[in-house]
Amino acid sequence: MENRSACAVCGGESVFKCSACGNVYYCSKKHQKEDWKRHVQFCRAFKLAESSTLGRYYIAARNIKAGEIVLKDDRPLVAGPMHNSVPVCLGCYMVLHENTAVPCTKCGWPLCQNCKEHGTECDFTSSRRSDKVSITKFGYPHPSYQCINVIRALSLKDNNIESYNKLLTLESHSDKIKNKETFIFEESSNLVNFIKRFFKSEDIPEEDIRKIIGVLQVNGHEVPLTDPPYVAVYELASLLEHNCKANCSKSFTDTGGLIIHAATPITKGDHISICYTDPLWGTMNRRHHLLETKYFECTCDRCRDPTEFGAMFNAIRCSEIDCSGYVLPKTFLGDHREDYVCTNCATVVPLEIIEETLEDIGIHLSEMRKNDIDVCKEFLNRYKNVLHPNHFYNIDVTIALAQLIGQQSGLEADEEELLVEKKESCKKLDNLLKLLAPAENRIRGLILFEMHATLAELSRRRTDGDTVLLLLESKKCLIDAYELLKYEPKVLPEGKIAGTAKKNLQKINEVLKQFNVMANQCA
Repeated sequence: MENRSACAVCGGESVFKCSACGNVYYCSKKHQKEDWKRHVQFCRAFKLAESSTLGRYYIAARNIKAGEIVLKDDRPLVAGPMHNSVPVCLGCYMVLHENTAVPCTKCGWPLCQNCKEHGTECDFTSSRRSDKVSITKFGYPHPSYQCINVIRALSLKDNNIESYNKLLTLESHSDKIKNKETFIFEESSNLVNFIKRFFKSEDIPEEDIRKIIGVLQVNGHEVPLTDPPYVAVYELASLLEHNCKANCSKSFTDTGGLIIHAATPITKGDHISICYTDPLWGTMNRRHHLLETKYFECTCDRCRDPTEFGAMFNAIRCSEIDCSGYVLPKTFLGDHREDYVCTNCATVVPLEIIEETLEDIGIHLSEMRKNDIDVCKEFLNRYKNVLHPNHFYNIDVTIALAQLIGQQSGLEADEEELLVEKKESCKKLDNLLKLLAPAENRIRGLILFEMHATLAELSRRRTDGDTVLLLLESKKCLIDAYELLKYEPKVLPEGKIAGTAKKNLQKINEVLKQFNVMANQCA
C-alpha cells in the first residue's frame, strides 16, 4: 500500500490502513489491533454501494455488533411541520390557537408567545410578498403549511448552498411525480402552483420545486420530539435502504439528531436497512403504504414469503369442516392479487371473501375501546376461529392487552392468573417481534419492561425457590429492555422508561445480593 500517513499508535512509517474506513494508518497489524478499542468509536461501519435497482445504499464495511451505532446525523438538512399540519408555531412546533398565536412582525406566520424567531421562511415570505401571511383559522389541518418545508429547502440555495446541493442529490422519484395520470402529480402540481402564486416565485423553476417536493416525501422522517411531531430529512440516513425486516433501528437525540444502530448482528458485506413503514401492519398494507408514499414496490424477503417466515401474520383459518389449516395467497407481489389457498386441504377462497372478512374485522377493531381489558379479550375470543393467533389484527390487540393489565390499579392488585396471562402475552410478543421486526426497539423495549415488572411482582408473591428464578428472569428482561431503549431521548416515554430500567436494575441486584447472603448463612 502506498504510504500516505503515519502510524496512529507510534507515528512510524505506515504500511496498513483500516479496511473499514480507510482513514487511519498503522505500521503493523499489532499496532492496528492495539488501537482498535479506541478507533472503533470513530470508525465508519458502512460504505456506499450502488446498483441499477436499488440506487445508492450502504453495506457493512466490517462485522457490526447488535446495539452498535452504525451512523449518526447530528442535525437534519431541513426540518419543518408535517404535510397535513394544523397551525403550529414555526419556532417550536407547538399547536396554536386563536388566543395563543402571535403573528411574526416581519412575515406574519404565527408563532407561540415564547418564540420570537423562526425559520428561513420568514425572509423568503417577506421578500416575496407585498403583504404579510394571515392565518385566521385554527384547530384543523391548514393547507398553507404544506409549503413550509419546500420553501425552507429552497431557501438553502441562498443560505447554505452545501446543504442545498446535498439535498438535491437525494432520491426524489421525480419520474413518478411527473406522471400526469397519478394522484401524486395532481397533489404536487397544486403545491407548485400555490408556491408560485403565493410567493411570487416565477424565478424559481417548476422542476426545482417538484424535485424538492419529491425529496421531502421520499426521505422525510417523522420526528416525535414534539407534539405534534415534525418531519426532517437527514443526509446520511437518506441513503439507507428499506426492509420490512430491517437490521437497524433509528432513534433521535434530544436536539433532533438521528442515530442508526444495529438491531441484529450484521456481517461484513450485508446490506444495512431500516423500515420505512409500520412493520406490524399486514403485508398488503405495508406494500401499499410504501408504493403511495415512497413510490416503490417492496420485494424484501418478508414480503416475498406469504407465511412471513412461518409467523402466519396474514393467515385466516380455513372454513372447511375438520380442516385445521389456514389460507394465504401464493404471493402478495405483483399487480394481480390472488385468491387465498388453504395450506392444508388446498381449498381456494376467493379474494373478495377474504377482503370482506378483513374489512368487517378492521371496522370492529377501529371502533372498539382498546383501553378496556375485557373488550380486548372479547375480540381475541370472537375471532379465534377466524384469524390465526399471530394475525396482525390479533397482535395489535394483544399488544394493547399486555400493556393494559396492571395499568389502572397496579400489578400488585391484580389476580395471579391475570399476571401469568400478561407474562405469557409479553413472551409471545417478544418472540414474534424478534422474528418479524427485530429493529422495532421501542415496542420491544416496552414489552420487555412490562414483562420485567410482571415477573418481579410474581417473585414477590412466592415464598419458595421460584423467587430467585423469577427475579433472575426479571433482571434479564430489564437488561434487554434497557439495551433496546438506551438511545431514546429523555423527552419521550421510552427514554424515561430506559432511565427507570437502569434504576430498577440496581434494586434487583440489591435484592438478589440479599438472597445470596441468606443462602450463605444457611449453608
